[in-house]
Amino acid sequence: MTAVPQTAPASAGAVFLSELMFPSTPRCLALAAEFRIAELLAEGPLPVADLAERAGVTAAPLAKVLSLLTEDGVFEEVEPGVFANNGLSELLRPGVPGSMDAMARMVGAEWLWSSWGALDHSLATGKPGFEKVHGTALWPWLQKNPAAAATFNQAMTDFTDALADALVSAYPEFAEAGAVCDLGGGQGTYLAAILHKYDALGRGVLADLPSVIEQARTQPDVAKLAEQGRLDFEPVDFFAGVPAGIGAYVTKQVWHSWPDDALVRLLRKCREASPGARFVAAELVHGDGVPRFVKNFDLVMLVTMSGEVRTEAQFAEVFRRGGYRLNRVVPTGTAFSLLEAVPDPDPLD
Repeated sequence: MTAVPQTAPASAGAVFLSELMFPSTPRCLALAAEFRIAELLAEGPLPVADLAERAGVTAAPLAKVLSLLTEDGVFEEVEPGVFANNGLSELLRPGVPGSMDAMARMVGAEWLWSSWGALDHSLATGKPGFEKVHGTALWPWLQKNPAAAATFNQAMTDFTDALADALVSAYPEFAEAGAVCDLGGGQGTYLAAILHKYDALGRGVLADLPSVIEQARTQPDVAKLAEQGRLDFEPVDFFAGVPAGIGAYVTKQVWHSWPDDALVRLLRKCREASPGARFVAAELVHGDGVPRFVKNFDLVMLVTMSGEVRTEAQFAEVFRRGGYRLNRVVPTGTAFSLLEAVPDPDPLD
């Protein structure tokens, strides 16, 4: 949204601010995904009455939802009351390249929506609004709520899939690592992308909790790499131990979930298990001029788990405490950067 000049009339400023006050767009996106509107439009435009009947909703409210999304550039109203897909709404279909279906459904999920409602609690205490609402931390809650966990994991997988090629292409040094271990690698999408991109890379190790590894084993691409002997599974809490014999440990979207002390423990375990290994973290980096997405994501971390998006200096300090030196920050053409750290020659304290 274009900023209103400070010299604009008060009425213009009031209109601008009022536009920022509606929570409607993310909720409408979530509902469009939940009721499979983009899938129903996959074969062509439909009048809203027909679309509503197929979706199992009421026509007039659906027209309001789609009218707003069309205003935001998602879907098209090709003639009055007749809606069609466009490039953005196509991404609300599951299974298409770059799909954001699971992410849209997660954004509108009750557990996250209610956490936003407790942002005042996070602001006053620095603690997650999620914990106030649900009485427990996010990770234990997801373990006890498999349907929500499945949506969460699929959203992370889809998001990784959409970004993976840009991330792995930015770091050709993966080919020289010998063995790459993805710590907290979820369903293996990122590690699979690394292995596919670099044929010279001999082996990948996917390290995550046993329940997550079981989900990863069912992913066709991951299972095929395992059958070929290029990908191994390590069901483990990586704070308890990490695989040895690794040339490069990697993480993607992991650091923002954990406090400094926990990450320092993880880094030290990596140093002990594979003393010469590099560490390459694919993470958001805060600082001047970052995209709006980074600022929004930083708030998501606050309300769900008291996490944060770190600055380059903060990353460097955590690496230092863990026995590494931040060597460089590699841009990827996305909101994410690759932070390459190498073992510090000085012994750990």
